[in-house]
Amino acid sequence: MTDFPDPELVVEDVRLAQLCQRWRTLPTIALDTEFIRVSTFYPRAGLIQVGDGQGTYLLDPLSIKAWAPFIEILSSPTVVKIMHSCSEDLVVFNYFYDCMPGPVFDTQKAAAFLGHGYSISYLNLVRHIAGVELSKGETRSDWLKRPLSANQIKYAALDVAYLPRLYQELVAGLERSQKLDYLLEECERMRQISLAAEDSSNWPDLYLSMGAAWRLNARQLGVLKDLCIWREQVSRARDKPRSWIARDADLIMLAEKLPADRHALTQLQDMSRNIYQQDADALLAIIRDSGPIADEIANNLEGAPMSQAQRAMLKRCQQAVRTIASETGIAEELLARKKQLITLMHMNRQRGGCEQSDLRWPDDLTGWQRTLLEARLPGIIAAGSTSEGAGT
Repeated sequence: MTDFPDPELVVEDVRLAQLCQRWRTLPTIALDTEFIRVSTFYPRAGLIQVGDGQGTYLLDPLSIKAWAPFIEILSSPTVVKIMHSCSEDLVVFNYFYDCMPGPVFDTQKAAAFLGHGYSISYLNLVRHIAGVELSKGETRSDWLKRPLSANQIKYAALDVAYLPRLYQELVAGLERSQKLDYLLEECERMRQISLAAEDSSNWPDLYLSMGAAWRLNARQLGVLKDLCIWREQVSRARDKPRSWIARDADLIMLAEKLPADRHALTQLQDMSRNIYQQDADALLAIIRDSGPIADEIANNLEGAPMSQAQRAMLKRCQQAVRTIASETGIAEELLARKKQLITLMHMNRQRGGCEQSDLRWPDDLTGWQRTLLEARLPGIIAAGSTSEGAGT
């Protein structure tokens, strides 16, 4: 194993400010977080790891108070933040610092563009690129407990120690294959997804992604829409996981059965305890006061069982994606997941006689993915939509 300097545990504001003076002059820094998110909605930060190519530094959120210099680094457009599988880390940074880091370079995403599979672990990527075997170590540690053990410190430091080397190798591979712009676009998309989750203006559409919503009528869907908004609000207000407030199945049943009073509510079996007790009045009020959604939306929800023709079209789309993945070395799931293909089909169904160039694309397939997919998928979708529209 390559030798690294002993990691430094940073617990003082003055020391953090000194380090940030140097970090703001660097082109990149490596980042990782250790947190606890078992019984809360928001993560509890236990440690922030930084690697700068010379050393590793463990920032203690339980001791440091003056974070402004570090937040400046996170926001700096000239310092690339290298992370591995960073979606949860972005949530930590956004909540703890009220700051979304950027620009971001996710080494797991980069590896997916270069033939390493869709979700290769940090350990496996280090082994493949650096030839080093790392142990899983303290994956289930209590990162809020102090003092940290020697094993915790070693494990946390190694999580960023190799990121600068991975970055160099992956950037070189992306540049050779002309995929660096694809990766940067994908990383920016990850940032925007994390930001959107906390944007309450997006909550009214959450019900559309619930798998069983297609079974409900317009009145029931109106209730489901408002129940989903309520759960987002309450989960944050109480700082409890969504499933602790109400499971998806609970919300679907409430919308489907539309209980009018407490007696009817108690007849619904196997629901979360809060629904019968703490939240009964609020839920009954939502059910009573919610209005129906537009018929146009209700009649065009995804999720209903597909016809034989639709299943055949999906299979042809998946084969096309598989072919493109083989030709480019990009993971199939990164090119287009099954759900995205179904959405693409759904958006263009019964558009008989449409030209390939007229096809509508989902928002999450409009960038680099469309650049690669539109060579094959539009012909499949257009032909299938024409057949479906003709009733064949």
